[in-house]
Amino acid sequence: PYSAEKVAEACGSDVGAVLGRVWQILRRCGAWLLAEPWRRPEDARLAAELRHGLVDLGPSFVKVGQLLSSRVDLLPSAYITELGRLTDRVAAFPSEEAEATLKEAWQDAPVSLQALPKEPVAAASLGQVYRLTLQGYGEVAVKVQRPGIRPQICIDLYILRFVSAWVQKWFDLNTDLPSLVDEYGARLVDELDFTLEAQRAETFCRAADQLVPDAAVTAARPVLELTTSSVLVTEWVCGERLELTAARDLEEAQRLQAVAMTSYLAMLLETGSLHADPHWGNLLRREDGVLVIIDWGLVADISEALRQQILRYIAHILANDYSAIPADLVAMGFIAPRGMIAMEEEKVARSISDVFQSLAAGGTAQQRIADVLPALGKIKQQYGSIGQIPAAFVYILRCFSILEGHGLRLDRNYRIVEDCYPYLASWAMRAKAADAVLIRSVLYGKSAGSKVGVPDTQQVLSLLRGLTRVVQDRAEDGSIGGGQLAEDLRSSLRSLRKARALQDVLLQEVARAVDVLGREVAEKSLPSGWLHLVGNFQRNEEDEAVLAALQQLREAMLQELIASIEANELIGNPLRRFLRNLFRRLERRLATRNAWLESVDLIKVLWEARPFALALQMRL
Repeated sequence: PYSAEKVAEACGSDVGAVLGRVWQILRRCGAWLLAEPWRRPEDARLAAELRHGLVDLGPSFVKVGQLLSSRVDLLPSAYITELGRLTDRVAAFPSEEAEATLKEAWQDAPVSLQALPKEPVAAASLGQVYRLTLQGYGEVAVKVQRPGIRPQICIDLYILRFVSAWVQKWFDLNTDLPSLVDEYGARLVDELDFTLEAQRAETFCRAADQLVPDAAVTAARPVLELTTSSVLVTEWVCGERLELTAARDLEEAQRLQAVAMTSYLAMLLETGSLHADPHWGNLLRREDGVLVIIDWGLVADISEALRQQILRYIAHILANDYSAIPADLVAMGFIAPRGMIAMEEEKVARSISDVFQSLAAGGTAQQRIADVLPALGKIKQQYGSIGQIPAAFVYILRCFSILEGHGLRLDRNYRIVEDCYPYLASWAMRAKAADAVLIRSVLYGKSAGSKVGVPDTQQVLSLLRGLTRVVQDRAEDGSIGGGQLAEDLRSSLRSLRKARALQDVLLQEVARAVDVLGREVAEKSLPSGWLHLVGNFQRNEEDEAVLAALQQLREAMLQELIASIEANELIGNPLRRFLRNLFRRLERRLATRNAWLESVDLIKVLWEARPFALALQMRL
């Protein structure tokens, strides 16, 4: 594993190698430094010169550039654009060197090595990949590490850490740059251990079946007995990159984008191991429609405490409770020590809340930047730079900014928040009792922090839509029959038995509703002289809020049912007309609070519908 102290110790004893590498860096980037780019931050020519220089300096600097390409807090837009064009593809090293590495690695392996093709199918900064057919294993992908890369990376990390400390002090930055280099170094050193990459892929394959419904995502399964620290062997995946899928079938690409978001949220918030390089080359659509995530070298490890903080933040975003966002940013470490006093100002917190509300609104990056920049400018003008990027979030931010970029390429009005609901709905079915407060925060929306919190109609409907999206996807898949669809519905209902946190919230809401409605019925039904014997029936603020929420939810769900019936092609026209009229009749009957007293009439109406419900079930 990476250690800044070990790197300093190893490189400090080899001053010649360090000075030689420094000379290479200065010779390649000296002209760029002499041009004083900090005085011309938007000069596109200088930004392009830096990109070419990073490519020439090798994998360590290419990956630094890729990392910085998502750091809008550190770099001007011209550099963000140029660094975003960096690719990890480089010239291949000779296949004879790769063959020598394989012979050494497979000395005791139960496989005979065949001659390698002259050219690999792909070459990257850390290694290159061959497509081979091995006896007993079939078609496999074999990644061989680039020879001599470890000493060079060690020296580069030593130099980068020294320079980062100087840059932070010189420019008076909030962000702890040496810590960022350490985080980068730890991930880069991990990438050099192919056995670790294989273990992560294997772990995700096992977890995906439980965390992502219907096994819609997986990883290329590694061949562990043939994998070493310098050689990785996995099954060969016959699939296409998602941009090719998008060109052929936009709706299918959008479905896979939603699957990817669900998968990455599950990694971030449940497994704690986040695949941090989700560019489209690493996301493949298999022939059977399953999303396959490849290249598990770059993975961020997320602690349990940090996962809980992020989950609270996401819950507040989904609940539109932007007033809670400033406190979340403090808890997650995004506010520098010098900015803590500013955060106590109400207008600063309000400005930050406005920023996140604009970010969650979706749309193109240009639209959102136009909304966000004025609020950020006011904060910086009065209080200076109060923000920072915690080292633990470097790869998290990079990962989800890449995923959001994919979504915007598929739909210019894409809202990353909308793709969070399916995951959150499935998470609610697995959440422990201690997480009930988070579920309540999402269900209640802005009222979660008020004196009288009640479920928000739109939040409830959004979660229900998220819970049913998987079933709808399966219904639209021609290869899946109705029997399997019905079984999926039954399975979802059975899983409610284990949803302890959701049960706690639902039981509390049912108890409140029964209490309020029971008193309403008693007040209307009992003689006035008896009321004082039973108790106080005067409505309080909470009663009014509960009754209003129930009426809004009832009306919204009836509208949802009517819309789904009209859109459902499985239902024949006569039955569709009857059900539509039935629910519209119910909607009219339940338009007032007094409708709660018509329970007998309601039961009669539902009883009349039982033959048609049976016919619908038989058709499904």
